[in-house]
Amino acid sequence: MHAEYISVSLSVPPPPEVKVNTSKGWVEYGRKHSYWGDLIKLKKNSPTQRSITATKTALLRGEGFSYDEDNAALHEFMRNMAGEGKHANRQLSSIAADQAFLNAWAVQVIWNKAGDSIAEIHHQAIRTVAPEPMNDNGVIESYWLCRDWSKSSDAKFKPVRIRGFNPETARQDKVQLYVSMTPSDSNDYFSEPECDAALSYMQLEGDLAEFHLSNVQNNFALGNILTVPEDPQDDATGTAQEKRNAFKKEVEKNFVGPKGKKLMVLFGITGDNGAEVLSYNAQNNDTLYNTYSELCVEKILAANRVPSPVIVGLPGGASLGGDAGTIRTAYELYYNTVVRPEQVDIIEGFEELLSHVKGVELKGDADTPALDIVTNLPVKFTFSESLLQDITDEDELRAMIDMKPRQVEEDDEGNPLNPVSANDPNAQAQAALRGSVGGITAIMDLMERVSKQVIDYEAAVGILKTFYGLTDEQARETLGTPKKLPVGTDI
Repeated sequence: MHAEYISVSLSVPPPPEVKVNTSKGWVEYGRKHSYWGDLIKLKKNSPTQRSITATKTALLRGEGFSYDEDNAALHEFMRNMAGEGKHANRQLSSIAADQAFLNAWAVQVIWNKAGDSIAEIHHQAIRTVAPEPMNDNGVIESYWLCRDWSKSSDAKFKPVRIRGFNPETARQDKVQLYVSMTPSDSNDYFSEPECDAALSYMQLEGDLAEFHLSNVQNNFALGNILTVPEDPQDDATGTAQEKRNAFKKEVEKNFVGPKGKKLMVLFGITGDNGAEVLSYNAQNNDTLYNTYSELCVEKILAANRVPSPVIVGLPGGASLGGDAGTIRTAYELYYNTVVRPEQVDIIEGFEELLSHVKGVELKGDADTPALDIVTNLPVKFTFSESLLQDITDEDELRAMIDMKPRQVEEDDEGNPLNPVSANDPNAQAQAALRGSVGGITAIMDLMERVSKQVIDYEAAVGILKTFYGLTDEQARETLGTPKKLPVGTDI
């Protein structure tokens, strides 16, 4: 008996070759400059990589550019960077998406008629850009743009040449391309996306999804064995191995791939004259596939330098209910070591461009930079009751929950229209509780529990009225309007 195995082959993009297309005059990253396009297709089938890219894009963009709005020329340009009404933040969103995944970004720079001031800046998708070979000084003087490099030979997608950014040639070159690439240690032309180290796992993640779908559609038939009664023999028509290979190729047309049925071919099995297909179900395959899925997530996170899966929306590591400090630490580590350096590169690029806008003066210092990107981490820092007592005074604590300072409250209590009876021990106890640090922090805890729907809103109103002596209106103002949590929110 002779056994042959037909396995699933993964279509992982091959390592890209940086090559000069001598007939066309541009440098290609992969065959027909297809590598970046292949990566984008691969990302679409990898849930982990998509989550990482989306999170990094959001952190890179943050809340947009921060600058001195009193500088009229700067404010006007930022408000209309890409034309009338097209704010700089819209360009930043697209730039952040390119930088987050491909470690590079580009913008078209439009100069005024005199060539002495930048009039507009437009985002240019980095996947559409191919450089010309460097000159003798190591400078790329021009680039080529194509909407779809796989169709670059079609007249409809014919690449267009554009000059690189150079203020000295702005008088004759009114449209130029500014390109920012994260330096690579393997070539002088293109950046290396961080996910490069996990391409096989990105492909495997997508193939596992298709494999499970195929299993369901085939009633969970995980494998089959095809037995062939007679093993081919060497003769004038060819060797036995050549005949086996020819038979395998015919079978592979229908059975190979993540969507195909998995098959083992056994030659030389005695029996009836016809071939027979036997069902074969391997034991513990569910555990094996789960292990592979977890391995994919782990390796993709590692390649992208993500310290915790939670910060990119994946389960594991910590929960928002009890580990907010841990999650915030992971966010800060990721932001400070991965995101912020890339933000600084974007900021420095725009500072260079804005320095050529007439009337714009970028003045700032270490405390207030002339241009920045504002990013607020999504997990806020919370303080314990004991720490609040150490770092704040009583009036500051009362202000946190919209209560009046003690002196103002006491003055209000002296108002004949709002008296507190000295002979009413319950009212005195309620007033004392309202003014104590413990009472205030307890109210803050109550507000948090209401916001998370751990405590019913009306029950919380009753607590404030009974134990703190607040009126119904005061209690509701303190708690605020109850918010509906989205379905699936971790409380």
